[in-house]
Amino acid sequence: MDTTAQQALHRDQTEPARRRRSLRATLALCLAGLQFVAVLSVTLSTFVSSENALLRQSRISLNEVSVNVIGQVRNFLNPARQVLDATRRLAENDVLDINDTAALESHFFQQLQVAPQLAGIYLADESGRFVYVMRAEEPGRYRTKVIPPFAPEITEHPADFQWRNDRFTLLETADTRTDTYEARTRPWFTMVDAAKAPIWTQPYIFYTTRQPGITYGVPVLDEAGNIRAILGVDIQIDALSGFLLNIWSERRGAALVLNEDGSVLAHPTLVLIDKDADFDNPELPMVDQIDDPLARQAFGTVAQTGRAGITGPVHTDFELGGQDYVAMLIEVSEPGLNWLIGLYAAEDSFIGEIKKNRVQGIWIALSIAILTGAIGLALADRIYAPVRTFASQTQRLSSGEITPEEGLHSPYRELEDTGAALTQEVRQRQRFETAYGRTFDLASRGMAQISPESGRFQRVNAQLCDIMGYQPGELEQMTLAEMLPDDVQQIAVKFRETLLQDSEFIAENQFIRKNGSPIWLRVNAILIRDENGVPDHAVAIVDDVSDRKQAEAEASRLSRDLSHVARVNLMGEMASGLAHELNQPLSAISYNVDAAKITLEEIGDPDPELTQILTDIDRQSRRAGDIIRALREVVRKDRGRQTPFELGGLIRQTVTLMEGEARVHDIGLTCTETALPQVIGNRTQIAQVLVNLLRNAIDALARAPAAASRITITTRITADFVEARVEDNGPGVSANVTLFNTFDTQKSDGMGLGLSICRTIIKANGGTIWHDSEVKSGARFCFTLRRSDSPEDDAP
Repeated sequence: MDTTAQQALHRDQTEPARRRRSLRATLALCLAGLQFVAVLSVTLSTFVSSENALLRQSRISLNEVSVNVIGQVRNFLNPARQVLDATRRLAENDVLDINDTAALESHFFQQLQVAPQLAGIYLADESGRFVYVMRAEEPGRYRTKVIPPFAPEITEHPADFQWRNDRFTLLETADTRTDTYEARTRPWFTMVDAAKAPIWTQPYIFYTTRQPGITYGVPVLDEAGNIRAILGVDIQIDALSGFLLNIWSERRGAALVLNEDGSVLAHPTLVLIDKDADFDNPELPMVDQIDDPLARQAFGTVAQTGRAGITGPVHTDFELGGQDYVAMLIEVSEPGLNWLIGLYAAEDSFIGEIKKNRVQGIWIALSIAILTGAIGLALADRIYAPVRTFASQTQRLSSGEITPEEGLHSPYRELEDTGAALTQEVRQRQRFETAYGRTFDLASRGMAQISPESGRFQRVNAQLCDIMGYQPGELEQMTLAEMLPDDVQQIAVKFRETLLQDSEFIAENQFIRKNGSPIWLRVNAILIRDENGVPDHAVAIVDDVSDRKQAEAEASRLSRDLSHVARVNLMGEMASGLAHELNQPLSAISYNVDAAKITLEEIGDPDPELTQILTDIDRQSRRAGDIIRALREVVRKDRGRQTPFELGGLIRQTVTLMEGEARVHDIGLTCTETALPQVIGNRTQIAQVLVNLLRNAIDALARAPAAASRITITTRITADFVEARVEDNGPGVSANVTLFNTFDTQKSDGMGLGLSICRTIIKANGGTIWHDSEVKSGARFCFTLRRSDSPEDDAP
């Protein structure tokens, strides 16, 4: 073949190849060109339309910030309302005695500790009485001020002061006779007194701290709707301003609180009220007068129009100093407050990065369009086949058709690494499922998988079976409702509703074990959904909290006992005051009888019957005096100290006090006279124990009188103790009553607290108290007290 023919044959063989290469190049150029044009068109249209979108986005962002700020402001103010509303309810329901200054101080102290934004809490009434607990200037210190009642016309009156630390420990006290504070003239008092409803005051200067602030006040009403007292809580303006600074820290923005007339209540950085301003009506600067040009530009119109022109969130866009800003004004929907929250910020604070990213995005999009158009076509046919194979292997691995040991393979390193990672994830998942199963079965706490729809147990561990007393097979055939008492079946309904709302279910309730006994359980459950989002099962952790519930019940019982002791002490103080007041007229009666007898003798030949009457009057008045002196000795105030005292004398005084009550029921009351050593204890508390035991004996004999009803008090001396016994010949103690147990009593109208309190008192005074069960007729109660001459180490 000649050279010309060979060239022609070569031309014929290579022509299709050139045409195929030209077609790929043309397709690549066409794809790149079309992609370039499409990306450019979308980018340009987006650039033109994004200006308004960016502005809307800045407003949306500012609106989201405003919602957060409004919520934070409400959360800042809510404790004031919640504290006073709760205190008012406690006072109106007599749970909190507003006449008990110590109880008020303790309650106010606790509220200040849990609400750090509150400056002080106080109570005042029409008598001028004022109880105030506030934060002192020193960190961790609190100051209490108490003003007793005084007449309105008095300008100077007594006041007591106390300083405590954050553990309520008394650090310092002081008093004055020349205090000039008058609560009845303060704005918060007069406003509540006029409205008879909760109010928020306008800003004013606090009398004590000389700081500007606002007050939330509520009335404490009696059953007839009259005001018994007024409660108030202070919030300082600087605390609110600091709060705004903390929640809004943008470099070129701020949040401030405006009044409805355009005056500024709080600003993150500006001091708005001078301490030397008028106490009750300090002048607030208007928004167009403060030293904040951005705030003046954003909200200056409010100073002219007021709140009348504001019906909802008001957005403002403005430019200052070459910088664009966005602002918003929104109402605070708080009852009693006509406040507006103003927010402003630089537009770039919200969308500056978006603008930069928009320009960068255009160039990136164009570069990607060119690059992908150039190489996409060339790589598509080589990538597609391995990817398709890899995808098929992945599906088979996920469905379990191939094992992780066989692995996923691909000619590309990336896909090979991805296959290895996916295989590792499958192995990890299998290990996790195995570990979860072992953890579930061997957990020290009760665990269960429960159907959220039906409440049926799907899987339980051994610990839960031990708690409930069932075998696993038995428990897995039951539902949650079958383990609940009949009166709390709504717990099962709440379980289903809570979990299906993707909320965590936490409840403590009584359940029924297999043997029928109740048990307190804490159930904590979460919902598990499958890969399609359908509820699959709930995982519940179950803990036995019966011991804790029992401890809480015991703590509640002790609290009630202490409350009863406090009431008894109060009655003792009243009895002591009454005894003091009655002594004077009895003494006058005795003196007048003596004078009458002397007068009769001077007249001569006195009437014997009249003389006998005067003698009886004198004897009875002296007897009344003896009873009153015994009462004063029994209830005299000793501030809870344990000191040496004569038990025999206390027994004689108690017998004198209770003789009248015993005589009404024809009961003989006697005590043996024995020389006793002094004992250590709280004399008033021991007197209360004797009175309780004697009254129990009198009540028992009154319900079931004996032929010759009698009560005898005897004593016995041991090496370290003195033992006292109170014995009666009544019906004795019923077998179904557990003595010294709170609320267990034989009396139809009794509360079951007397013996429980006696036990608590004797134990606190280092002795023991018991019922002598060896007595066959009647009842004998004994208690011991440590002798003052015995070592303390011998105390039981």
